[in-house]
Amino acid sequence: MLKGQSRRIASAIDLLEQDYDSVVGGVRFTELPLNQIQPFHDHRFRPYEGERLEDMVESVKAHGVLNPVIVQRLDADRYEMLAGHNRLHAAELAGLKTIPALVKENLTEEEALAYVIETNLMQRSFSDMLPSEQAAVLAVRLDKLSSQGRRNDIIRELQLLESGDASTLSPLGTKLNSYSQVAENYGMGRSSVARLLRLNYGIDDFRQMVDDGTLALRVADDLSFLSEQEQRWIYEAAQELHFKLTMNSVKLFRDSALPLTKELICGMMQGAQSESKPKIPVRKVSVSRSVYDRYFKGSSENEIQSVIDQALAAWFAASHS
Repeated sequence: MLKGQSRRIASAIDLLEQDYDSVVGGVRFTELPLNQIQPFHDHRFRPYEGERLEDMVESVKAHGVLNPVIVQRLDADRYEMLAGHNRLHAAELAGLKTIPALVKENLTEEEALAYVIETNLMQRSFSDMLPSEQAAVLAVRLDKLSSQGRRNDIIRELQLLESGDASTLSPLGTKLNSYSQVAENYGMGRSSVARLLRLNYGIDDFRQMVDDGTLALRVADDLSFLSEQEQRWIYEAAQELHFKLTMNSVKLFRDSALPLTKELICGMMQGAQSESKPKIPVRKVSVSRSVYDRYFKGSSENEIQSVIDQALAAWFAASHS
């Protein structure tokens, strides 16, 4: 059985055993080695850190992992995490070797995503999520979860495991199958939903920049219409040249008459940087006729410029020695 069981988890187990097939799908709790569980293949949610992670580690050290994680079997001794990435991390930091788990098998991609998305929505509100996390949630809401009834079964199971109280169940209503319904559900406009969804077509680095606040969402939206390779070249060039991506610069890339290459992108960025630099006015300096006759008579303009450069360099060097 589970180490450090509390009354809460015992109550949850009683509920699960009362309605075994409908709640846990015929899969019993088992203790799995931590090193046999890998993260979900498209997990986009930030892990706990700081005080929140430290509190979880202390709780695991004192009581063990009270709520089992949910994994899906990949093969005989490999599993993929669906619900419980932070519990697994805390268990590792606490020095545990195994963790209690529910093992799922033969899930569709949509059902696996349901566990990942719904677990994170139970832990924190949509408004507290980073833009890339919101984008992942919206994509699942709009496109992935075609079976509302199956999703409600998954939510019911997660809520039972989380609270041990069937009264916490809450129906989600009608199937979310359009931009309007999704936008209304999250209190957003259709354009905001569409813009967030475009983040799913951006490379990881651009999504990270949006989350960090170093790239505007509208700029990332425009970049997402370029191919993954083109986005990668733009990101690399911007990092090398310390180039700030804006709506205007991205429009240049998208409207390019020539196929984009890394070299072309670098050239376009350097040209934009040159145009943005303030122009320094050129001041002309005249010399007297006697100075000209003494030092420069018969010299070309380039020769005169060279003599002046050398003379000034020598003078400044001597004055600072």
